[in-house]
Amino acid sequence: MPSELSSEKSNYSLPKQFYLIVMIISDPTKSATRTAIRETWLSNTHKDVKHFFVVGSKGLAQDVLQNVLDEHSSYHDMVILESINESYSSLTGKVLAGFQWLHSNHNFTFLLKCDDDSFVRMSPLIEQLHKQPQNHLYWGFFKGGSSVFQKGKWKENDWFLCDTYLPYALGGGYVLSSDLVKFIAKNALFLQQYKNEDVSVGVWLSPLKIHRVHDVRFDTEFKSRGCYNEYLITHKQSASQIREKQANLVKTGKLCQSESRVRYSYNYNWTVLPSKCCKNFDPELP
Repeated sequence: MPSELSSEKSNYSLPKQFYLIVMIISDPTKSATRTAIRETWLSNTHKDVKHFFVVGSKGLAQDVLQNVLDEHSSYHDMVILESINESYSSLTGKVLAGFQWLHSNHNFTFLLKCDDDSFVRMSPLIEQLHKQPQNHLYWGFFKGGSSVFQKGKWKENDWFLCDTYLPYALGGGYVLSSDLVKFIAKNALFLQQYKNEDVSVGVWLSPLKIHRVHDVRFDTEFKSRGCYNEYLITHKQSASQIREKQANLVKTGKLCQSESRVRYSYNYNWTVLPSKCCKNFDPELP
């Protein structure tokens, strides 16, 4: 279990039961982005929901670390992982350490993992979550049959399972039921960590008999598909775009000033092999 700093007391008895914990993977230097998130989509208090920003502190410059500690003292919502350095290659370990810490320190029904460049419509997401299976749930926007990265920072030196990635929910935002978080946390020492954290989660859960729910309202790919009022999560948003979307919701009740499409979406076909799962792009989908 990695060491960490948090205002939350570790291993206390009878912790409160939360319906949803939001685990936001963040960079220590992005305090302005975290402030934007606190002041926008996290600003409305939801009963039985708790959030944490997860950062690594190993090797941080002293001034950066002090800023993070000061921010934590102000907001009490940071999980600072002392064993994790901040780099792309350590991202999977960071997510895994976050799962372990949350499992050890909190009781919850669901976990939403997202990034600090994601915008979440919390109320409708929670409303829709009540309609999902309450156990064995892996909910997000799934991809299958993707080519394994062979170069660059994404190069998978340790991948030998097959010629493509296994089906996985994209990392801009996905939901896991607590039993799946427990499974991952308890088996952490046995799990191979790949460069892509979302690919890794898909591999770790691949042999399990669970509910994989593909949802086009999760706009969580490497690039946003545009803006649709139905979206529950929108990835790749700057702090100013996050504030703009919140302002739209407050002013009009809608996410977008006008809906727009950059890329087509698809419904995942679970009846075929992964190489054929995601070929039918549908202009009618958000």
